Amino acid sequence: MTNHTKECLQFWKPTVARKITFYFTVFGLLVFYLTSVVYLIGAKKHLAESLTRVVQGQVPRLPGNDKPDFWWQMAGKQQPELGTLAQTLFSLAPEEFSEQEIAIYARPSGEEPWQRLYLDSEEVLRSEPVSHEAVKKLASIGNRHFVESDSNLYVTKSKMALLVDITSPADQGHYFFKAVVSRQGIMCLLGDKLAPFVGISLLALMIFRVIGYFFARRLAKPVEILSDAAAKVAEGDFSPQVPPMGKTEMGTLGKNFNKMIMGLREWQRIKRMEIELEKGREIQQDFLPRVIPEIPNWNIATSFYPAREVSGDFYDVFDLPDGMLGLVIADVCDKGVGSALYMSLIRSLIRVYAEQYLAGPLPGDATAGNALSRECEVVQKTNNYLARHHGNDGMFATLFFGVLDPTSGKLVYVNGGHEPLFVVGQDGVKAKLSPTGPAIGLMEDIDFKASNMELGPGDLLFGLTDGVTEALNSAEERFTRDRVLELLAQPVASARELLERIQQQVFAFAGTAPRSDDLTMLAVQRVG
Repeated sequence: MTNHTKECLQFWKPTVARKITFYFTVFGLLVFYLTSVVYLIGAKKHLAESLTRVVQGQVPRLPGNDKPDFWWQMAGKQQPELGTLAQTLFSLAPEEFSEQEIAIYARPSGEEPWQRLYLDSEEVLRSEPVSHEAVKKLASIGNRHFVESDSNLYVTKSKMALLVDITSPADQGHYFFKAVVSRQGIMCLLGDKLAPFVGISLLALMIFRVIGYFFARRLAKPVEILSDAAAKVAEGDFSPQVPPMGKTEMGTLGKNFNKMIMGLREWQRIKRMEIELEKGREIQQDFLPRVIPEIPNWNIATSFYPAREVSGDFYDVFDLPDGMLGLVIADVCDKGVGSALYMSLIRSLIRVYAEQYLAGPLPGDATAGNALSRECEVVQKTNNYLARHHGNDGMFATLFFGVLDPTSGKLVYVNGGHEPLFVVGQDGVKAKLSPTGPAIGLMEDIDFKASNMELGPGDLLFGLTDGVTEALNSAEERFTRDRVLELLAQPVASARELLERIQQQVFAFAGTAPRSDDLTMLAVQRVG
């Protein structure tokens, strides 16, 4: 209540409510003043008409008034009826609005001078000449008209003369009945009664202010609510909610504002998710090898294009004990953050178990001289960990893990349900490294088998994920493995050239169609 009272009494500070209240107050005062002026003009006219009707109704009733030029004949005689007329006349108006003074201005005929006929103290009708200058405008004044201040008939600043034409058809002369009326309450109400008028004005000001404030609050409150909410939104706070404002335009605006807030909240959520995904993408990039090991007489190239910010595909090339080189290419089922986390876990497990089981004698009951069992042990340990701790997640991955001896070119590998890798020679595809076991992560204690082969000079090992063979164009057609084989049959100068050629063909085939899967490739070429 205190806040409303304070705001109601303040005219400064350009708030919407105060502006509306100020305009309402000014408009109310203007209406009040205009109404007062109209009332004063109407009161003046009403007084003139009332006095004129009385005069014109009573004068014909005077005894002898039916004779021509009756007023000249009564000059010098007692005329009590005229005094009675004066009493009747001034009883119509309040005492403060009139003065008891009666006079008749008469001119017998033609250019004769005007005479002023008036009652003396003994009610005798006396006459006195009136100069022509004093009444030069009398003939043009007409009936029911107050004499203005530029006429000599004008009495004083506080009194006005009302002239009524009482000439009868039988008269040869011209006669005007003059009554002196006080201007107080008619034209000088504001001047003579300034204090009451100021009081009324102040009271009207307060009334209009209170009424204006009431309506202004009803009109401006929704605007202020929306303004406060918009200010918070501009500062990044998307929590404001505009309350219902009815079925008016402001209510519709409030509903649209709430919809906008909900959209901004969703946009903020998506933006935060994008930021988190970008962080995840950066972290995932860190899991991929930053630098591919450089080995004499070997040319290694990789290609990685995730379909989303983060990917379930990955590759890895890392050094192992005794100069060996670890090669990994894998594809985790599904897309997005879950598969990316799963990928990171698999990559870490492969590296840890590879360093543990491929250096020195095998732990436990494994046979140290059985080289094939070492690679199988790495994949099997990785599979068991995933199935034991994350089997309920329904996640699995296809995985190719190989150990390359750069000196001899011998490759020992385990293909856990992954796309076949191809060995490409000068005459095209020489061998296909098909799966030697199922995908990892499905169940524990799966038997994985290892195979081996040897890469000769000029041979190239090429691996890919199904994002290459299953790339779609706008017609929902797949790129297929046959197209990959056609490209592998063409001669290439280096591993990098092969990957770039396949990548360009896949992108050209897909065109503007969105990528549905990650695209990952690995190429290892023995050049000498």
